[in-house]
Amino acid sequence: MAVLATGAGLFYTGYGPMALKDRGAPQLRPEEAKGQLDDTLRTAVGAIAPSLAYFGSAYVVDRDPEHADGEPSLLSQVMVSARLRTKVAPAKMPVLLDQLKQLWGEKCKFQDDIVGSAAKRYVQLNCPGRGQAGFELLAVNTPSDPFFDVSIGAEVTPVRYQPEKGYGPAPVGGRLTGHEAGPDLDDPYWSH
Repeated sequence: MAVLATGAGLFYTGYGPMALKDRGAPQLRPEEAKGQLDDTLRTAVGAIAPSLAYFGSAYVVDRDPEHADGEPSLLSQVMVSARLRTKVAPAKMPVLLDQLKQLWGEKCKFQDDIVGSAAKRYVQLNCPGRGQAGFELLAVNTPSDPFFDVSIGAEVTPVRYQPEKGYGPAPVGGRLTGHEAGPDLDDPYWSH
C-alpha cells in the first residue's frame, strides 16, 4: 500500500514517466522568468515620456495541458500585464507606439484592425523584450469612447511551472483585480 501511495505521489508531482520529458526540455526557472518579465515591463514603462499612470499589474500563469496519461505538465507560459489608468487620445496613440518601437527596434509587429458591428478598433504591437520575453501592447477603442483602453505586458515560455502566487508582487503599481473601470485620469499631454 505504501508503494502505491508513493507512486501516486510521484505521478502527481511531476515524477511520472511522461512528465520526466518535461524535466529535460529547455525551460526557464520561475525566478529567471520573473526577472525577464519584470525587466521588460519596467523598461517599457520607463521609456514612455511623459510618464503614464497605471491601475497596476498582475501575473498570469498558464500551465501546459496534462499529458496523455493524466500526469500534470511541469511547463507553463507566464505573462505579466499592466493596465493604463491614463486616458490616451487617438491622436496620441501613434506617439505611444513610436516610443515603444524605438525602444524595442525593427522586429516589432504592428496590427490595427476594426472589428465587429460595434466597430471596435484594436491596436496591437508585439516586440522582442528582455531575454526570452516578448513585449505586447494592446489598445481598444470604440466610437462611443473617445479614448483608448491600453494594456502593456510581457510573456515568456516555456517556464517550469509555479503557481501565480509564487511570483510575488507585480512590478508596476498595485495588483490588478480585474474589476478596474476604464481609464479615468486626464493627462495634459496623452489625453488631448
